[in-house]
Amino acid sequence: MDSSSFSIFNQNSSKMKLMWHQGQPNYQQIEHQLQQSQNENPILIKDEIDQLIERPQYRLVNQFLVANNCYINLNNLRLKCITHNNIEGLQLSGRNEFLQLFGEKKVIQKWKTHIAKYTIQRHFQKCYKILKLIGQGTHAKVYKIQRKQDSSIFAVKIFTKENVQQKEKGRDSLLLEIEIMRKLQHENVIQLHEVFEDHERIYLIIDYLQGGDLLKKIQNQLEDYTEHIAQNLMFNLLSSLKYLHQKNIIHRDIKPENLIFRTKSNMIDIVIADFGLSDFYNEQDIYLFQRCGTVGYVAPEILKDQAYNHKVDIFSAGVILFILLTGEMPYVKYENSEELIASNYFCKIDYDKLKIKNVSDQAQSLVKQLLEENITNRYSAEEALLHEWFTNPKTETFCNLPINIVPSLITRKNQDDIIKSSTPLWNNNESFQDSPFLQSKNQNEGFQNETRYFENLMKQQFENYEIQDDCIEEDQTLSNMVPKYHLLVRQRSFD
Repeated sequence: MDSSSFSIFNQNSSKMKLMWHQGQPNYQQIEHQLQQSQNENPILIKDEIDQLIERPQYRLVNQFLVANNCYINLNNLRLKCITHNNIEGLQLSGRNEFLQLFGEKKVIQKWKTHIAKYTIQRHFQKCYKILKLIGQGTHAKVYKIQRKQDSSIFAVKIFTKENVQQKEKGRDSLLLEIEIMRKLQHENVIQLHEVFEDHERIYLIIDYLQGGDLLKKIQNQLEDYTEHIAQNLMFNLLSSLKYLHQKNIIHRDIKPENLIFRTKSNMIDIVIADFGLSDFYNEQDIYLFQRCGTVGYVAPEILKDQAYNHKVDIFSAGVILFILLTGEMPYVKYENSEELIASNYFCKIDYDKLKIKNVSDQAQSLVKQLLEENITNRYSAEEALLHEWFTNPKTETFCNLPINIVPSLITRKNQDDIIKSSTPLWNNNESFQDSPFLQSKNQNEGFQNETRYFENLMKQQFENYEIQDDCIEEDQTLSNMVPKYHLLVRQRSFD
């Protein structure tokens, strides 16, 4: 049998053991919970003779179904809708056992909404109708979909299992992305709602974001775009980064293409999307992918293969703020991608661009704190939110910004030189083209003769997903919710 027919979740620890565990689960933060209401009939289970008995003590906390003195870890258990004597129910299946829950239709639906985020379901096409393709990246395709039950609109990110399993660390990376997204419950962070799996594919049901990405939105709003709008945008971005960092999550790919507006009418309701390169911070500085990000936005310490922490996201946010205020990348003049990489690597920021654009002193001060090369002195998200640009805004300093934002990092004549590469997960058998960008001696920064090589990975596409012909027209007005190009950095040092 084809290996793609096996579940990639079979090795999950919660499926290899008995479902029920004694005691209470250990959770540091309550991210998502559901208590039974006294105004509703309680959850029911079947006894030994198939009679339904009440279980009002059952509750849901994060990925756990909790009773008085025991609990079940829901992560990656199988979820199935069932009925018993015309009563709605849910079945949770582990490796060798299952639990069935029954109740009123509206109660069971609430429980399913909570449980579906942590469990795995079958039969995606029975539950959703695919409307159109809205994004296509190197490792997944994103479709606008409609839930058949109530016509609600979502998006689905579809992975091909065969491709995932063929890549080194492919399965681990996808499971890590799912694990991280299950912990997210914030208005400015994309939400995971359900996970489906069949013989060939994995389906992540996520928010449908229809407002376009950051740069596209601003390009269409140049007449109304002011420093005040930039202030509100950055406040929301930094607030969501504070939320992620408090959960010990590092995004590691904050860039305009991953900042999507929820609607077309709101200029500040921005959402962080795509957690394909995210990981949990650890003091040992060991990650599934050590060096990753997008050229121009990646923090210098990642390029230098130094230990790093949550503040890599703050540097990326600083680059975005600089672009919002000036319409340009923050680095000194560069003519090609290798000069851009060098400026990024050595953190050569041209702050004169801010003065030329008449940016307020408060905003300039915050930019410098976010783009600080020394991570000890660089602001955290919490510190940035306390900056005077947010706490004491002087609206008289706000001016319409004469910007002409261009999404590409390099001018058109040099587009062939730009680094085009995919997420480390989709590296094709380590095949890449080495490109030396710099050999320098910088005593002030402690660098001696060294050459840095960066990988130019070939863009790959997944096999076409077969759907009805009238549903596959790509919507060019919406943001690609899956980034097309990523940078994976490999350092080679020479004596």
